[in-house]
Amino acid sequence: MLDEVGSLLPGLRSGKKPKVLSIGFDEDSLDELERLLTTLDVETVGRIHAVSRKISPATFIGKGKIEEAKLELEKLNGDAVILDVELSPNQLRNLEQQFKKPILDRPGVIIEIFSQHARTREAKTQVALARLQYLLPRLTHFWTHFERQRGGSPSSRGMGEKQIEVDRRMVKKQMAVLNGRLAAIERERKVQRAGRRDVLKVALVGYTNAGKSTLLNALTHSEVRAEDKLFATLDASVRSLDPNSHPPIVAIDTVGFISRLPPALVASFRSTLEELEEADLLVHVVDASSSQAREQLEATEAVLRDLKVDTTPRIIVLNKADRLGEGPGAKNRAKLVSPGAMLISALDAQDVVRLRDAILEHFKKGLEVWEVLVPYSESKLESQIYAHGSVEINRHLEKGTFYRLRIEQGWARKLGLEKYRL
Repeated sequence: MLDEVGSLLPGLRSGKKPKVLSIGFDEDSLDELERLLTTLDVETVGRIHAVSRKISPATFIGKGKIEEAKLELEKLNGDAVILDVELSPNQLRNLEQQFKKPILDRPGVIIEIFSQHARTREAKTQVALARLQYLLPRLTHFWTHFERQRGGSPSSRGMGEKQIEVDRRMVKKQMAVLNGRLAAIERERKVQRAGRRDVLKVALVGYTNAGKSTLLNALTHSEVRAEDKLFATLDASVRSLDPNSHPPIVAIDTVGFISRLPPALVASFRSTLEELEEADLLVHVVDASSSQAREQLEATEAVLRDLKVDTTPRIIVLNKADRLGEGPGAKNRAKLVSPGAMLISALDAQDVVRLRDAILEHFKKGLEVWEVLVPYSESKLESQIYAHGSVEINRHLEKGTFYRLRIEQGWARKLGLEKYRL
């Protein structure tokens, strides 16, 4: 049955645009939830702002809010209810009994977006595993929805209990298969990363839709898929930052973060996020035009801490300056998000050059200065010096060529420059 399931939200892929009522505790977070739902082509027809944060173990929200939401849902002729929190399996079931409508929580919405946007074999495998990890403890709740999607009747209770057990075993079996595929993909990634071990790496990180892919395209003159929507990028893209840079530097685009990112997704995307562990520099891209820029920056920093890469050197970039207007007031307010950060627009060529120069300068400072005299007989070494170092001075002398260069310590050792050092 699970192979035939279209969506965690019934009707989402039937051609009909679902109308939903959202419930949450924070207006800004509800705004973000609405953008997430818009990405799924779901219309938010109304919202309920729950002021009290006292959590009901059975339904998360209290009876008063449930009754208010039921009246609003009926008035708006809504198809489903979305809660801007993570619900337990029991809470999902109890709420659906109250509303007599499908219920989905925030993690379910995010996983559904990832499911729709996954394009490569790796992303599809990662998302499928995360989806099943989310689904397994909630299978009883979602089973009736899946029955409807496959055209069956959810009223067959006796058979339903047996089918749920069959599906539970099927989910576990599929998870084992996906874990095996993911292990093979991780081995491939390790081989790819090993090939880049001696290359300097800068990774672009940030909240979803901060403009990372657009900035990567501008920095590297490439054409990575870039769209103005949440979670448009699910795969790490690697591009050369500057073909004339010595040593070579690659820029890596990564999956965007979001507040309360489902743990199942973080776990499944481990191999993709490991690109951050290998990075020598992080460029943290923040959407300066967002009213939640500070919160988005902090949410990304929290994920970086969880991934234990918060000590990696970084450049913070306040992107989308072109959306701030012409006056200095808006730009000055944007700079308060992260004092000292670089305010740019990925669409402005001069801003992109400034950022590229800052990245190159960062790596240049990390290189050691070497002065060597290479005999004319070592022509191969000369080519390797140019390939892996930044030559500042070269002068032909009687016994060979004098070089003053900047080079990474590891490469200096591999090339055996100590033998020729002056």
